[in-house]
Amino acid sequence: MSALKKPLPVPKLNDPDLQAAPAAIERAVRRAHRDAHRHGTGVLVVENGEMVEVAPDPALYADDRTSKR
Repeated sequence: MSALKKPLPVPKLNDPDLQAAPAAIERAVRRAHRDAHRHGTGVLVVENGEMVEVAPDPALYADDRTSKR
């Protein structure tokens, strides 16, 4: 995985919760990678329909404000 900075998709619905969902998912991914790194474990992801464990990607949490805690 690499941290390519692409604009997050924003649903075209007027529901504020749906519009905030992509950013919340990105925060959860960053947090999962940061926590996995801290604990020395992998991150579970689905690739080609199979659940696999991958190494945490430092590029996803390196500039995260909460990674300094």
